[in-house]
Formats: sequence, structure tokens, C-alpha cells
Amino acid sequence: MGKRFDSLLFPEGKCRAFTLSYDDGVVQDRRLVRLCEQYGVKCTFNLNSAVLGYKAQAKAPGKREIDISKVDRDEARELYRSHEIGGHGLYHSDLTAPGTPYAMYEILEDKRQLEELRGDTLRMFAYPFGVYNEQVKELLKTAGYRGARTVKSTHSFALPEDPLAWDPTCHHNDEKLFELAEQFLHTPAFRPALFYVWGHAYEFDGEDNWQRIEELLQKVSGNDTVWYAANGEILDYLQAYQRLEYSADGTMIRNPSSCDVWIRTSFENTEYLPAGALTKIRDTVL
Repeated sequence: MGKRFDSLLFPEGKCRAFTLSYDDGVVQDRRLVRLCEQYGVKCTFNLNSAVLGYKAQAKAPGKREIDISKVDRDEARELYRSHEIGGHGLYHSDLTAPGTPYAMYEILEDKRQLEELRGDTLRMFAYPFGVYNEQVKELLKTAGYRGARTVKSTHSFALPEDPLAWDPTCHHNDEKLFELAEQFLHTPAFRPALFYVWGHAYEFDGEDNWQRIEELLQKVSGNDTVWYAANGEILDYLQAYQRLEYSADGTMIRNPSSCDVWIRTSFENTEYLPAGALTKIRDTVL
């Protein structure tokens, strides 16, 4: 067998992935969902189950008064049907501040209620205020979460090293947003690239800049080299890739997961590894 290198590709052999993550379950999510569906992208919406349906107003940075009301449970069930729901804490509390029993209640009761609303298990969480520590990460793991988003911008397209401290590429108001989008679309095809943008939909009302997210979605959508997925879908795929089992000589790869995986074995060759199957790898030479 010739020399080869193996690297991750996203579904259908795509080399890039794009995902969104928006917090708090605010009424402005209605407009964001419409835009996502118009442009064929996926978002993870992180909700606080105890305050769904809560009505409130707030002052935006420019002193504009905006609605920060939350969608109610019945609307949430339908509104986010084509997207992912993630946990965000029962009351959006700083989970590092209370004692461990209360922090665990905030995490677990929120997850229970959202799973009941969704009719499915939750994989993703977003840290309220972006605040966390190692103890909070362990609580999330105990509660059954497999990934959690921070608010620390990497300005890169790297895959997460620690899914429970998943740093996004940037916030949607980042001054480098469109520069990063351009870089993303021109990353070398042999290197997997993940562009991860986060925010709160009410910020578009506060800054009066809905055109910003629409321009971003116009720019990155409809590209056949990009996989448009929710956070949890990406996490599932990365973990399936990490579970691949190789024969000693590398000629066979077993994919024990329920998720099909694609890899690149050379600049010319792509391999499809079906879920639950053993695949004989074609001879590849650098």
C-alpha cells in the first residue's frame, strides 16, 4: 500500500461547514428563522425554559428601546422545528455563582423541560453570559450534554478541541465578520474549515442592522463545498470521525457509529465510510 494521509471531510465530501448559534429565545428569532430557511442554513437556538413567554423591554446601546420578550412554549415548539434547540440555563443564571446543587438544578431542570418541549434529547448548551469553569463543565457532562458554546472569538475556522468549551469563530457584530467570511470561502480544500457565528437576534433590532446577517447569509449560502448544519449535527459528525477504527496496516476502517463519514486519503482520493460498516481503502500514493 502506498503512503497516504487521512483527514476529515464533512458530509458528501465537503471541506467546509457553517453554523449559527443564537441565545435567549427572543421574539426576533422569528425573523432570523425566516432568513435561515430562505438561505438554507441551520441554527442552534439556546433557550431558558423558565422564562419562555416572558414580556420585557430594554434599552439598546444607542438608547433605542427594543422588545426582548421571549417566545412562548407553544410557539417555540413550532418555530424551531427545523433547527436545533440547546440549553441555556433555567433562568439564565451565572452557573459559577451559586452552589453546586443549585447550578445543577439550573442545568438539569432546563434540559428536562426543553426535552419535553422538543420531544428529543439535547446535545448542546450555551453558557449564560459566557461564564463557566471546570466544575460547570463537569455538571454539564453529568447532565448528558456533549457540547457547550462560549463567547470567546477565535477568528479562525478550527474544529473544537474541547466540545464543552467550544469557542465560536466570532459574534455577528465582529468588525472582521465579512473578512472572515471571505477567508472561509477560500480556505484550502484539503483542510476542514468550520465557520461558527453567534449572537442574540434582538441585537439586530438594537443596532438596526438586520442587513448584516442577511448579507452574511447571502455570501456563504448556496455553496456546494459548504455543509450547513446545526451545532449538534457537527458535534455528532466530529465524534463519529473520532471513533473510526483502523486495521494495523491501515487498509481497513470500521465506522462503528450510526453516522456516515467521509475522509480524504490523498489530494485525489475521497473515501465514504458508511455507518456500521467495514470499508476496504483504495491504494493511495502521495
